[in-house]
Amino acid sequence: MGKKKQKILVVCSDSEFRDFIAGELSEEFSLHMAVDENEGLSLVETEKPDLILIDREIPRCEGEDFCQTLKKKRSTASIPVIMIASPEEDGKIVLPIYACADDYLAKPVFVPELQAKIRSHLHSKKLFRRFKKMDLIDIIEVYETVTTFHTSHEILLTITRKIAKETGAVKCSVVKVDDNTGEACVVASNEDDKVENLKIDIDKYPEIKKAFELKHQVYIKDLKKDPLTADFREGIKGLPFSSVAIVPIALKDKMIGTLFLRVAAKKGKLSERDLAMCSVTAKAAYRVLENAKLVESLRFANIKLEKLATTDGLTGIYNHRYFYQRLEEEFNISTRYNLSLACIMLDIDFFKRINDTYGHRKGDQILKEMAAIISRTIRKTDVEARYGGEEFVILLPHTNEKGAMFQAERIRSAVGKGRYSVLPNGETVTISLGVATCKQDAVRKAEDLVKFADKALYEAKGRGRNQSVMWGDF
Repeated sequence: MGKKKQKILVVCSDSEFRDFIAGELSEEFSLHMAVDENEGLSLVETEKPDLILIDREIPRCEGEDFCQTLKKKRSTASIPVIMIASPEEDGKIVLPIYACADDYLAKPVFVPELQAKIRSHLHSKKLFRRFKKMDLIDIIEVYETVTTFHTSHEILLTITRKIAKETGAVKCSVVKVDDNTGEACVVASNEDDKVENLKIDIDKYPEIKKAFELKHQVYIKDLKKDPLTADFREGIKGLPFSSVAIVPIALKDKMIGTLFLRVAAKKGKLSERDLAMCSVTAKAAYRVLENAKLVESLRFANIKLEKLATTDGLTGIYNHRYFYQRLEEEFNISTRYNLSLACIMLDIDFFKRINDTYGHRKGDQILKEMAAIISRTIRKTDVEARYGGEEFVILLPHTNEKGAMFQAERIRSAVGKGRYSVLPNGETVTISLGVATCKQDAVRKAEDLVKFADKALYEAKGRGRNQSVMWGDF
């Protein structure tokens, strides 16, 4: 037997819109249709819907009048109402609608948004029903606060602060246990918002171990008397609390961590309301954390993709593609504001001989180590990239001919003095460098800067290598 569908009453005179709603929602919900206020009130009494969708333009009355009728009656006041407005009304009627309805949408209705609003209101209603004898405002406030944050740490930190405040707990933290290693760490704490991965010895916390083993809540009313803490009585003495509750952040048997509450001795124990609120918050947090983990993984994947797209796989510095992107940007700035801009092209001398002598693997290692040396030598504002093979290129913003030649010689000296792990002691690497600046008359466009620096590089090689040459000096 399938799960019983929740009932939604749709009050709308537009048959096309009713058919549209039926086509989109009937698979998930049990739908009941009314064309006017009278039929709507009749179906409310007989079907007792869980949520009502009202078209603001129903015959013989406005949607908010019908809504106010529902909200005034005790038997129907708690039913969530979502008002549907016409496109021209969107943005003009928020206040009158919210005076009676719980939410609203404007036509044309975006189905995923409608589904999300319906599920959200039905879920909130379910929470209110379950805890109507408790302080519901506190419970729902915790739930809603948790759902407004985006990163896992923000969510967990919010949970610890809210739960500590509502229950009067001295300390509230979230503990995560690694399924593979069994290691435990505190990932959030109401005492310190900087705590994210504080390792703890789980053997000293038998209540946490038990909660993970049993996959359900563990509550110790008195730490000094409970058999579970018998081996830890000495360590318990002097603590400012006497009760501990461990509430799993879980859905069925799938756990993310535990909500670890430590309650002050002056209170003595957690009430049933406190424990229930912790349980509801933990379950709500599970879904939110799963979504946050997905968002974080996508964000991390995007960062990785961006890095792959802009960096050279061997050396870790920028690649040819990114260099030309920055070259265009810097050249445009230089031209617009009449600023200096220089380019250095460099090449490892006799690199083929190195590869033939030591092999390509060791040649690659030299490229990596040399790239690191150059990175340490240039300024933060300079852009270093691997141009291809053993060729490198460096863009130097706000740098004139004199400054560019000075920097080229610094790089040449640093590379020559460098120690390379794959070369025999005493053997060095030399480079030839070509330099060009945008202030030279022949440079008309961004590509010219690279072209002339490359020609200067070949001039340096022709002069015997291991030197820097400025374009225009030959």
